[in-house]
Amino acid sequence: MMSSILDVFCTWNREVISVSGENSLYLLMEWRSGPPAKRQSKLMPKLLYRDVELLLKPEDGVVIKAVHGARAKETDAGWVLQMGSAYKGKTKTLLLELAVSSQSAGKKSVCSAYWSAFKTKQEQRVLLRREQIYLQISAHLGLMNKQPDLRVQKHVKLSETTGIMKQALRAFERGRTEEGCEIIKRHTDELLIMAVRSGDLEYYREAQILIQLGEYYQMTYEKLNDEHSDTVRESSGTYYLEEDEEDFMEKQAK
Repeated sequence: MMSSILDVFCTWNREVISVSGENSLYLLMEWRSGPPAKRQSKLMPKLLYRDVELLLKPEDGVVIKAVHGARAKETDAGWVLQMGSAYKGKTKTLLLELAVSSQSAGKKSVCSAYWSAFKTKQEQRVLLRREQIYLQISAHLGLMNKQPDLRVQKHVKLSETTGIMKQALRAFERGRTEEGCEIIKRHTDELLIMAVRSGDLEYYREAQILIQLGEYYQMTYEKLNDEHSDTVRESSGTYYLEEDEEDFMEKQAK
């Protein structure tokens, strides 16, 4: 690894996996340029690098299934991730979901990582850091029974929110308001349970945001559905209540 002007910290949700492989493995990557600020400043931190890009080249038997926290594109060279800009002392996070096929025991390289960016006031991309990311593989069952890393698990849980909201919005858009509300409620309940168990307020804050969004979407789509119903009624030559439908059909038959 070259001397780093970019600090990167990698944490697996499981330190050791089985030789038989793992279908859903998570890697939390935290990166920043310079030491973290000792106190929060009202001033905008100094911009050090523009358009930070991460190129990941998985080894044979390793598949990147999902990327959370950056725009990503799979290319012939590997996965290219757009990481935004780097500000002095500001930490950013990235979560990867990977699948690893069966491997022999030992410390194995999972992928190569190349960080590049444009320096301020320069138009040439420079390589900031390159490294190999490793994972321990073992046939020892006792090593694999350890609890998953709690910080990584938190990021995994919070990353589910985007997919949950997409499911809920699809239900709302199709007029299934109760289903949309239930999808959001299930996820917020899980977040609140995690908040109680761990004492981590970030779960609670995420749940509160989702509750507010759920109420907003419910109100918005119920209003849209009502407006749509009014439009249908006005454009129809004949309108009858749903409960009178059977009587109406009988009269028409006569």
